[in-house]
Amino acid sequence: MPWTSYAMFAAGVFLMFAPVGVLADMTHLGADPIPRLVANVLFSGGIAVAYVIVARRPQWLPVLVVAHIALTTQFDRMLPARTSPLAGAALEARLSADTAVVSVAIIASFVLLTQVVQREGGRYVRAHTEIALARDIHRLLVPPLSKRIGRFEFSGISVPSGDVGGDLVDLVDTDERWIGYVADVSGHGVGAGLLMGMVKSAARTQLRAAPSMSALLNELNAVLLDLSKPDMFVTFAGMQFDGASGLQFSLAGHLPILHVRPGSSSVDELSLAQVPLAMFGDRRYTSAPVAFAPGDLFVILTDGLTEVFDSHDRELGLEGIKGVIRQHADAPLDRVRDALLAAAHRHGPQLDDQTMLLIRASA
Repeated sequence: MPWTSYAMFAAGVFLMFAPVGVLADMTHLGADPIPRLVANVLFSGGIAVAYVIVARRPQWLPVLVVAHIALTTQFDRMLPARTSPLAGAALEARLSADTAVVSVAIIASFVLLTQVVQREGGRYVRAHTEIALARDIHRLLVPPLSKRIGRFEFSGISVPSGDVGGDLVDLVDTDERWIGYVADVSGHGVGAGLLMGMVKSAARTQLRAAPSMSALLNELNAVLLDLSKPDMFVTFAGMQFDGASGLQFSLAGHLPILHVRPGSSSVDELSLAQVPLAMFGDRRYTSAPVAFAPGDLFVILTDGLTEVFDSHDRELGLEGIKGVIRQHADAPLDRVRDALLAAAHRHGPQLDDQTMLLIRASA
């Protein structure tokens, strides 16, 4: 909440509870001297505001409760003593004044709190509309993938942890030449989603010139370094195929690409020690070849699938993912994808965007 709205809210709360001090004067038939009456009003409204402030920092609530009790018990000793109750015209005038103060305070409180509700309600509606638009744009930028290109078939999906995700899965092909990749922007929400859109736009622009994987990463790093905030970065894992250089892979601060061969019980890790994108401007990225045979399965995923914790704080981890892949390695790609998502959901609640790209070589 902006500080102006928060100040209005605090003032409204103060005026809502301040009349409690005036009601005490009415109960004692005007016996409270003016200094005591003012102190009662300030204390009643002030302690209510204090609870509002502490509500944002619950660890201080016990301290406030103790202070509230201590001040209440010592209040009579710190204030002027009550006089004899008023009577007659003096009492009538005092009660009329007290009633007017209570009425004005309640009306002013209602006006202030109504203004806060209207202002923040409108702001919420605008923000909610913008989030909904960002969510729709995200769905257009990161649709599910299911495609076949030459000897390879692909299946990809990105499941955001909130309305807008920061993960990206993409596949670009020209004839039988293709590049498939997964990118993970640090952080969550709209900011990460905006940078993710920049990653896809910059990558697609570079891929029109059919660069190598290393050239693509070098260009992306240069572009994103100027567009992202200092505390934001992008991890990347991708594979590229063309008839001349075969199958290549590259990583930038990302999880290893998992490689499963038909009939094998092991899951190999394809890894390159390279820093994420948008961290350092003087880094040069490389790629490496990988041998493959018909039936080989490659799995590229983000840490939203591995960093899932159960009720005992045990992580699913890369080994848990490998176990699921071994069980379903020969199944259709969509079934492997669904099995990985289901295993992550069974293990624990989703904390981060969960994205993967499955690639299988066929005969």
